[in-house]
Amino acid sequence: MAAPEMDPDDAGTREACALLATSEAFQSLAEPLRARLAGAMSREPVGPGETLLRQGEVSDSLFVVAAGRFEVRLGRDDGSEVAIDTIERGGALGEMQLVVGGVASATVVAVDAAQVFRLRRQVFDVLCEESPELLETVARVAGRRVRRHRMLEVLPSLLGPLDGGVLGAIEEQATWLTLRSGEVLFHEGDPGDAWYVVTSGRLAVVLPSGGDQADRLLAEVGQGEALGELALLTEGPRSATVYALRDTELVRFPMDRFAELVSEWPQVANAILRTLARRLVARGDAPRRAAAAGLTLALVPATPGVDVAAFARRLAVALSRFGPVLHASSARLEEIGISRETAGLSGSHPAWIRVGAWLEAQSASHRFLLLVADATPGAWSARVVGLADQVVLVADATGDPSPGALELALRPSAPARRQPRRLLALLHRDGSKPPRDTARWLDARTVDAHVHVRFDRDDDVRRVARGIAGRGVALALSGGGARCFAHLGVVLAMRELGIPVDLVTGTSAGALSGYLVAADSSDDAMRRSALLFHQARPFRSYTLPLFSLIRGERLSRALADQCGHTRIEDLWLPFVAVSSNLTRKTVELHTKGPAWAALRASCSLPGIVEPWIRDGELLVDGGLIDNLPVGVARERLAGRVIAVDVSSAQHLTFAASAYPSPWTQLLARFTRRKGHPPPPGVFDVLLHSMLLASLANVEQMRLEADVCLRPELAGLGMLATGLHARIIDAGYRHGIEHLRSFDPSP
Repeated sequence: MAAPEMDPDDAGTREACALLATSEAFQSLAEPLRARLAGAMSREPVGPGETLLRQGEVSDSLFVVAAGRFEVRLGRDDGSEVAIDTIERGGALGEMQLVVGGVASATVVAVDAAQVFRLRRQVFDVLCEESPELLETVARVAGRRVRRHRMLEVLPSLLGPLDGGVLGAIEEQATWLTLRSGEVLFHEGDPGDAWYVVTSGRLAVVLPSGGDQADRLLAEVGQGEALGELALLTEGPRSATVYALRDTELVRFPMDRFAELVSEWPQVANAILRTLARRLVARGDAPRRAAAAGLTLALVPATPGVDVAAFARRLAVALSRFGPVLHASSARLEEIGISRETAGLSGSHPAWIRVGAWLEAQSASHRFLLLVADATPGAWSARVVGLADQVVLVADATGDPSPGALELALRPSAPARRQPRRLLALLHRDGSKPPRDTARWLDARTVDAHVHVRFDRDDDVRRVARGIAGRGVALALSGGGARCFAHLGVVLAMRELGIPVDLVTGTSAGALSGYLVAADSSDDAMRRSALLFHQARPFRSYTLPLFSLIRGERLSRALADQCGHTRIEDLWLPFVAVSSNLTRKTVELHTKGPAWAALRASCSLPGIVEPWIRDGELLVDGGLIDNLPVGVARERLAGRVIAVDVSSAQHLTFAASAYPSPWTQLLARFTRRKGHPPPPGVFDVLLHSMLLASLANVEQMRLEADVCLRPELAGLGMLATGLHARIIDAGYRHGIEHLRSFDPSP
């Protein structure tokens, strides 16, 4: 089909041509193209009060106003309408639907008798194929219109009711700014040269820490909020650094124009003072998060052929337990009122403004937005990653761990501290074989965490959902020697009661219990492991006490027998073992590498077993600093923490006034003579002395845990490995009694 040519003898066509030549929207077009456009238009009358376009309905035409005035009205949630614009001679209407497709974003009504020139979509598409500059021109008009509507939607909520005069003044002074995820708006110390209003997206206000430390988050700023007012009012430098947490659109008011705006319109100054007062009151409290909005997740296929769509569907079902979920891919663009071809358009195309606006609106009514990237690089994939609060890389665990073309194309350019959280989800077709070679996946990319998902187990998908929703359940296990077998009993009780475990942290012997849980060992396997550990007699290899009382070889062998070649990153559940770094005088957190080596470091009781040596550094028992790692669990998983503390052994006492001679005590043992209970031995004294150092921290961690279990283990010493069955059963009974009321899905 060819577009009609202009008839120079037709009065309507000549009038349309003259109108386009003076129209701000179309006057930049070449005269021959304006003439062809005019020849394709038809003149139509519109009566007073007649609706030209209706919000939410499909439109297939572009209109240029020839006479009269039209009012643009935006529908509110309560059913009312607010006038946000007036379009007069030369103005365009309906351009967004021709460029993007879908439905009208506002209602347009004639204020009085009017005339319009109409161009239907079919002809418009033909003209655009012949002259691409027409599409570019109309796209620019559409982009300005959408941005203006976005600004006029958010300003009244910030400044209060605004009449046409204020809106006009604001629009004249405003300029637009787009920040991509991670980009900085301004740095601490920069001059205060403008005031900003966020129309979509989210920003972080931080105090830079310098070095490798994380910045201190002061606040998040979201849609409809302003920032930058303090520096303008004080004429001082910026007091913080602000960067985009996700792709963000802002309206910028330069300082000189801002001063004029404040002096002429008092409500603007009042709104700024209210914002400033609110922030000053909140300073010192916990960081203020952006106004309640949905969490946007971008699911990115990291290996060819991975069934990310199936994973997204199951994840959406699991997330729906915690709130409404919107699940969308580029295939759904037409369903949401936008042409499917939008996915192939450039990232600068105004269609993406419409997509961003729609997603922002959905964020207000959905707890989670689950956006699936395409399998190949493109504008849709780049946009959903830019809008994401969290990026989930979905990979087939049996695939090539090297990043593919899509992942490389979507890698963030911002520094790591300004990137959205990145999670690697490794999908396993079934759980019959434990994970392997996870280190290759982690070495090939930078992620904040990884999860193993057995696709034949709904529990694994639900675990991912709990972590995303901030409803995870972490288990923090204390040290305490043989008494740590009680941890296993508590886990048996949790399984019986249907309480999930999403992450495990453990110190000393609690790390060994935690390893068994993270490996998803069966009930029988955990009991068998306790027996095997006792039979290995790890603390019976006495030596010349130059470095320690016993040699660590037997302990190392016992742990290696338990773990084999398993690496921490290959465990089914996230796991952290805690040790103490004597060289650096810090806590050491083991999250990767051979599991047995991490347990050996965590269980290296000072003075009893030689320190574990790693790269020239000496690592000893984690109980020296952090014997109940609740804080470690909190840092790694949002949700609740169940702590199990078995470190409170019986009080050390001795009835006599002094220790007997070692030879006397040794003789009593050999002759089995009855008498007073023996005094605490060197093992007991060293163990209790070590725990004493972290007692204050343990008390604090007990308070910070959501639930702290302290099984009754009187008479069961820290070295009583032979009583493992009794200790496990004691933990089980305590867990059943105290966890019955624990709601696994609040």
